[in-house]
Formats: sequence, C-alpha cells, structure tokens
Amino acid sequence: LIFTGLIGMIDPERPEAAEAVRVAKEAGIRPIMITGDHQDTAEAIAKRLGIIEEGDTEDHVLTGAELNELSDAEFEMVVGQYSVYARVSPEHKVRIVKAWQNQGKVVAMTGDGVNDAPALKTADIGIGMGITGTEVSKGASDMILADDNFATIIVAVEEGRKVFSNIQKAVQYLLSANFGEVITLFVATLLGWTILQPVHILWINLVTDVFPAIALGMEKAEPDVMQRKPREKSSSFLSNGVLESILYQGVLEGGLTLFIYWMAEQYFHEENLSETMAFATLGLLQLFHAFNVKSVFRSLFNGNPLDNIYLNGAALLSAFLLLGVIITPGINQFFDVTPPSLMQWAIVFGISFSIIVFVEIAKAIFRTMRKQA
Repeated sequence: LIFTGLIGMIDPERPEAAEAVRVAKEAGIRPIMITGDHQDTAEAIAKRLGIIEEGDTEDHVLTGAELNELSDAEFEMVVGQYSVYARVSPEHKVRIVKAWQNQGKVVAMTGDGVNDAPALKTADIGIGMGITGTEVSKGASDMILADDNFATIIVAVEEGRKVFSNIQKAVQYLLSANFGEVITLFVATLLGWTILQPVHILWINLVTDVFPAIALGMEKAEPDVMQRKPREKSSSFLSNGVLESILYQGVLEGGLTLFIYWMAEQYFHEENLSETMAFATLGLLQLFHAFNVKSVFRSLFNGNPLDNIYLNGAALLSAFLLLGVIITPGINQFFDVTPPSLMQWAIVFGISFSIIVFVEIAKAIFRTMRKQA
C-alpha cells in the first residue's frame, strides 16, 4: 500500500454561534453542550465556541459513562462544574435538566429527535427545531425555532427582556401618576383645599394616561438589556427598584402639585387660578415624567431622550389636549378654569419640568447605592 493522503470531516459550528454564546454569558445565561460526540471532539468545539474558556485546565467535560457512576445527589453537588456532556443517552439529558432545576435555575433545553422529547418536556422551556425536528420533539416543546439556529434563542431572549421591560415602564408610569393624584387629593382634603374638581382628574387620566403609556410599550431595548442578570424566579413584577420608583415619583408629583397650588394661593388672587395652575401642572408633570420612566436607573440623558417618536408624539398630543381646554374660550368655562398669564405659564412649565431634575438626582443616588451594595 502507498499512502497518498488523509481525509478529515467535520460538522462545523455556525459562524454566529460563538457570538451568541458570548452574548448569552454576558446576559447571565450559562450555555451547556450535550452531545453524542466523543469527549475530545466535544471539548474542542466547546472551546471554539467559548463555552469552555481557552486555557482553563479544570475538567468541564463529563461523559455518559461517568454520569452513570454518580447518584442523583452526587451529581447535583457537582453539576455546576460541567459545561459539556459527551456520549450521552436520552435519560442522561433528563437527569441534567433536573439537576439544574434542583439548583433553583430556570432551564431551557433544545432538541430535535424523538429521544429528546422527555428532556424537552422536563425543562422549564423546551425548544424544538422547526426544520430538522421530529413532530414528537415539536409537540413536547414550548417554542420552536423556525431556522434551527441557536443564535435565534438569544435574539428571542433580548426581545423578551425588551417586552417585559416596556410593560414594566408602562405600569410604573401609570401607577406613579395615579399615586401622585392620590397624594394630591388626600393631602389637599386634609388641608381643606379645593385643589382639583372631578372633571379635572377625569380629563388628566384620559389624556395623559392613555397615549404615553401605549407609546412606552414601543420603546427600543435599552443598550444594557443583555448585560443584566436574569430575574430571580421569586422576584415580583415590581421588584428591582420599580416599586420604590413608583412610590417616590408619586410623592414628587403630588408634592409639586400641592406646592404650585399653595404658591398661587399666596401670590395670585384671581378666581380659579390656583386650581387651574394645579390642574395644568399635574397633567404636564405626568407628561414630562413619561420620559423619566424610559429607564428605572439609567439617566435619561445617557442616550437620545427623544429617540421614541411615538412617545414624543403622544406627549405633544396629550399636552395639546390638556392645555387646549384651558385656553379655548367656552371649553375653559365648562372646566371652570382661568387662562394663566405668560409668567404664570412659565412657572407651571418650570415646576412641571423639575420632575425630570429630581428624578435624575434620585437615579444617580440609586446607581451609587447599587454599586456599593
């Protein structure tokens, strides 16, 4: 025999897979490789993808035969050590999923074969393959990848985080605005002030709650959305600073509204002017505040504060509807308001805009406290 050459074959990873793994790790998601390949092959691919760091001398690969020698209790104690599983069988996949779940982790599992169905069903999120996946694996999955691409999972995570964050922003905006109204009316009642009439509250809720809240749901993903740690399973919708923000921002809105009413009572003695300035201030406070809730802790001025055209349009439309009832003859009589002078309008806008200044100061304090924690 005469040696003429050697042929090697490889099933290469997708070009975008390594970047997807990197982004996943930044997002606090730990990728685990489970394969039927040989241990050395699996380890080499895992290092190329970044699942195992180059130069890491610890043993991060476990074979199916080695897994058989461990009891469930023993495996749960060392499961965090391993990022790659080679030469595994279907029952091994179920054990791996359960071991991570018993550590309190949310587990997503991908698979395409009939044998993957038990693990897909056991996982918190079963992810089937839309192209190569069997009907059994698709039926056992919670979601299906139309392009069979791991990178699509990371895109879905980013989109999911954006959607959740936007819903949180809309709820934070609505609750803080309404809490501000409650504070205003509660304190005013205790002081014996006739600060707002029912028609004023109804109009503010109609024009300042609806459009900005919808527009906040169309916010772009924040730049650091994939650098945040995943939420804990036990965390509530109002955790991670949202509830605290609702409370102090509502107090701010109520306090500023009460302040301008008191100031108008002290220095301006025109009929209905105090109520008018409080009415205009409370409405404009909420519109300016809509820009505050674009992020819980990040400064509004870290990026372009006007990058959401829907929010810009919603704020302008709401301001037009709010101020229109004050300056339009006939309508202002129905609302029992008096058009302020230019100086008084300047005071109203100045006090209303101050909500952005106060919230920026509060955010800076919270950011400092989070860094020190």
